[in-house]
Amino acid sequence: MYNILHLEQSSFIKKIVSNLLTEKGFNYISVDTAEEVYDLIKKGQYDFSVIITSMLIPDDTIENFIKTLNKSNAKDIPVFVITSNDIAEDKKRLLNLGVSDYITKENLMDELLKYIELILKEDELMQDLKECNIAVVDDSKFDLSIVEELLNKHHIKNVDYYRSGKELLSNDKRYDIYLIDIVLEGEFGKHLILNLRKNNMDASIIIMSSLTNTKTLSSILNSGANDYIRKPIQEDLFIAKLKSNIRIYNLLKKQNQ
Repeated sequence: MYNILHLEQSSFIKKIVSNLLTEKGFNYISVDTAEEVYDLIKKGQYDFSVIITSMLIPDDTIENFIKTLNKSNAKDIPVFVITSNDIAEDKKRLLNLGVSDYITKENLMDELLKYIELILKEDELMQDLKECNIAVVDDSKFDLSIVEELLNKHHIKNVDYYRSGKELLSNDKRYDIYLIDIVLEGEFGKHLILNLRKNNMDASIIIMSSLTNTKTLSSILNSGANDYIRKPIQEDLFIAKLKSNIRIYNLLKKQNQ
């Protein structure tokens, strides 16, 4: 069962959200203050899937609340802010802090359920990532270790690591996702992509590089790559790109069945 934590003082709003979520089978926990949220997270009593908060918090500001969560072990939990206004500057400020979305009370029921179901869909995509086969090709031991650390952190274990394209091609194993550094010692990743695409049309091929020249990157993408991840790798964007690509990969697999 998914645990949803709701920070809200209004009993009316609590009742609406509680009825909506419990009816859908979620475990709903409500608190009145930011301090109660911090305490629950510190104790680790619940594994929260989503945190919902009011814009107005009695014992803290919304900005400091989000910043505190971002520094805690709850930093990866999606946070939704419910508010009575739809001011663009407020929305932009909160989204820049890392809020997942900004929901007005006017559209509360429809929007809240839609966004929570979207978050839970992301959980399904993460499970798909854990089940698929991934190949990582990078001649930098340091960069390879960073990718390995990130994948292990998210319990993505079906991964083989290669220091060259030649090493990968000498193995006849087919993968669902390829993560390929473009500039390999004595090789150019574009040629590897062309080779892989000939033998594995459905695979998702993602290039990893610190290159910034748009002409070069466009040429590589046109050679058959599905996506591009900029080095140095940022964890949130890296995992989001993997989820996005596994979503498309699954859709293509269903179409071809």
